[in-house]
Amino acid sequence: MRLFLKDADFEAFERNIHGTAEDRWPLSPWPLPRPRDWTDLVNRPQTEAELEAIRRSVTRGQPYGSETWTRKTAGRLGLESTMRRRGRPRQDGS
Repeated sequence: MRLFLKDADFEAFERNIHGTAEDRWPLSPWPLPRPRDWTDLVNRPQTEAELEAIRRSVTRGQPYGSETWTRKTAGRLGLESTMRRRGRPRQDGS
């Protein structure tokens, strides 16, 4: 099925999707000003702790972020079970 009859229509669609300025995404606006060193921040390697948290987020469906934000968000979204340790609780209560 052909969606665009003219190349210009497709080009206009792409401009609207991708935005025309580097710091503007019309479909996903930034809630805060973008930091000047944003590119450096997103391209720096993750620490082992960050990688473990990302893996846990992906495999368990746990929110990813700071501990406070993660717990608050898990509670708001009903994801408390993703925050508990896997398996049966220990006999010593921990």
